[in-house]
Amino acid sequence: MTIAIRTLIFILIICCTAFVYSAIHNRNVQLNHFDFLSSHQILSLEKKPALNDWYFFAYPFNNYRYGLSNKEKVDGKSSVFLINKLPSKEGIATIKQTIDATPFENKKIEVSGYVKASNLDGEALLRLYLIDNEDSITRRAEAKFIGTKSDLEWQRFSVVADITSDISALSYSGVLQGSGQVWFDKFEINEAPHDAKDTSTPFGYVRPKDDAPSEDRTKYLNIVGYNTTPFGKFTLGPQSIDLSTWKISDELDGEYQARNDGDTLLLESVIDTPDFGVLLKRFDFDATRAKKENVTGITFRAQIKHQFVKSMASIWMRIEDKDNNSLAFDNLRYTSSGGTRDWRDIEVTLPITDEATIVSFGALLISKGKLWLRNPQIEYTYEPIARNTQLLAKPSNLSFE
Repeated sequence: MTIAIRTLIFILIICCTAFVYSAIHNRNVQLNHFDFLSSHQILSLEKKPALNDWYFFAYPFNNYRYGLSNKEKVDGKSSVFLINKLPSKEGIATIKQTIDATPFENKKIEVSGYVKASNLDGEALLRLYLIDNEDSITRRAEAKFIGTKSDLEWQRFSVVADITSDISALSYSGVLQGSGQVWFDKFEINEAPHDAKDTSTPFGYVRPKDDAPSEDRTKYLNIVGYNTTPFGKFTLGPQSIDLSTWKISDELDGEYQARNDGDTLLLESVIDTPDFGVLLKRFDFDATRAKKENVTGITFRAQIKHQFVKSMASIWMRIEDKDNNSLAFDNLRYTSSGGTRDWRDIEVTLPITDEATIVSFGALLISKGKLWLRNPQIEYTYEPIARNTQLLAKPSNLSFE
């Protein structure tokens, strides 16, 4: 080996060593975002363990992970944690559970949980949503810790809310907004003292009254498909996948496009920052005839897959009366996810009432990404069903056993 070659090899070794040393000690290297995990035992991170009645949701979906820890815990065998993969303040991740509010009707409740944070650059929150009979969030209560590369030892967070008769569901969650790692453990729901202050506040868009026509109401009806003319009479069985038999919601033209892709229907975003895209079918419905046949509900089932979805991909269904009021609605928001996922079966079931005159259903893509739909079909249900099929009857697994 010549001196020149030896010299070249030596220089390459020195350069590689310097690069590795720089990467290890440079705090801007993304892998160092996980340095603070080294002292914490992790039961599972990449395998995504089942949370047993809790659901994980994140935006952007691929930036976050969750897992269980048997070292960082307040009670029981383990706690659950959320972690942002990238050092960015943008984004949010939650683990949430939604229950029937009936046992708490006309009561004041306290929802509490223990929170711990490490290297938090953003917010760690305990959050409660109050959901009404139309499946709309009406009020929200939050307890939070705001940090800038900050740590927080275990601390009990709590919120208080009055549960009025119009509230049908309670959805409580642990939230990581930003980057870092947050642990949650020992959630509890108890009746609060009468003199406890209600910490909830009004939340969300308030639908304009039916008797008050306005530009806002028209826009709202267009966005969610209420103003789409029904395609004809409601039919059971397989639904055509031909694009000409579907419609993209009026207000969303230009943000999304749809096309047939083999035996599937593809909905995809076409701009960098879209809102949400809706594919829909909409039919007139004869509730009187269905009731004579002892029909209790309608099931919409299909298969979907999605790719690079920043928020959520799902299916949805809505049943309306003659005045375009929603009698029942579900978009599986409590169990749907984003990111990339292969084909899976998915379904939604809603109850029907004598007032039902229109049935709408379809696919939903929130934010950027691609969603494929195939084998859509409609069936009747003859067994008693709950208004929201995703509700738990009571709190479950509050200490993440």
